[in-house]
Amino acid sequence: MKTIKQIISDADPRLKGVLVIMIAYVMVMATTITAGATQEIKGYKETIEIQYQDGAQEAKDYLVRQDSVKNVLKELDVTLGNKDTVNKDMSYIVQSKDLLQVNRISEEEVEEVQYVDSQTIETTGLHLFTTEVVQQGQQGQINNKVKVTYENGKIVKKELLSSEVVTEKTDTIIAHGTVQPGAYFTGKLTTYGGDCAGGNGTSSSGISLSPTTGVKGSNSAKLSYNGGSYYCLAADPSIPFGTIIKITNHNLGIESTAYGIVVDRGGAIKKNHIDIFNGTEAGKYFRGGSSSNTQFEIVSVGSGKNFWK
Repeated sequence: MKTIKQIISDADPRLKGVLVIMIAYVMVMATTITAGATQEIKGYKETIEIQYQDGAQEAKDYLVRQDSVKNVLKELDVTLGNKDTVNKDMSYIVQSKDLLQVNRISEEEVEEVQYVDSQTIETTGLHLFTTEVVQQGQQGQINNKVKVTYENGKIVKKELLSSEVVTEKTDTIIAHGTVQPGAYFTGKLTTYGGDCAGGNGTSSSGISLSPTTGVKGSNSAKLSYNGGSYYCLAADPSIPFGTIIKITNHNLGIESTAYGIVVDRGGAIKKNHIDIFNGTEAGKYFRGGSSSNTQFEIVSVGSGKNFWK
């Protein structure tokens, strides 16, 4: 291959000047083009394929120039809210096949109604042989102001800002009558004797109740116990032997306020029915018959069958 110098030397003398000018032009243009290409390469950014996901939307494929996250988002025309987050640092240089994910964060204040359920409380009451609703409960209501934080449309956080009680919750209280001092009931009072059908002259707790000699041979309708004197009673099995009961509003020929002690049971003596010993079935120690509106009150609770031994 001939050099430029040889080409000029061998050329027709008439064309040498023109040839020199042309070669000079070509060299100048070549230099210019080379310099421009060098500048273009220095600013060159490779195009890469990435995935971009905006909030709850599906991830999609994009071709972008390899650049920082900040610039790639700008290229994709993505606008970030004040609380939005990105899964990569904004200065990170995005690589091919990267997933660029923007989490959309939003907040709002809402009113929420909270209901507080009423509970049922079982307790012991003083009204024997009854179950009473002492208090009827009601559901409570509270109005809450809540700040709700959403991430990509889903609730991720709730913050209570304030509360206002609209209705106070109250519980339903049910009292079951229990044998205890102070417990009371209204019921039927009847009399019985040691000669009653089915009787054997001895109470269920083992105390002699004779139709001829009275309580434990004392020729009396009363039992002496712990320094006191008490009429002998047959009562419901829920009332322990030895329990002392005050009796009022009766029609017997005894004290208007009398005191008896539970020593016996009876097939017909259930719940608020009390039987009082009067020596014989016909009545030996006092007058009067049955009454259905007699008032009874537990003074003390007995220890059981062997209370008197």
